[in-house]
Amino acid sequence: MLAREQQLRDLGGLMLEMFRRDQFRQDLLVDRCVDLGRLEERLAELDALLAAAVSRGKTRPAARCECGAPIFWGSKFCAQCGRPVAQAPALPVERA
Repeated sequence: MLAREQQLRDLGGLMLEMFRRDQFRQDLLVDRCVDLGRLEERLAELDALLAAAVSRGKTRPAARCECGAPIFWGSKFCAQCGRPVAQAPALPVERA
């Protein structure tokens, strides 16, 4: 979503500069809007895929250390407290 927010800011800045200079280029604005629309469509597709995966139960909850930090797959130590993963019991993440 960072790319989307950046493109929105750029579009606003472009429009403002065109206004200040009184030189509007509709073709440029339309091109930027089309690019932004494509990005939003892709984000919607990814959101739908993620929702479908979660609803099917294909994702597993992330493991957490006693200190509350997530334990990443393949980690030997907790990134937050330094406990060895074997000694840090994994606690399931609470889902809303």
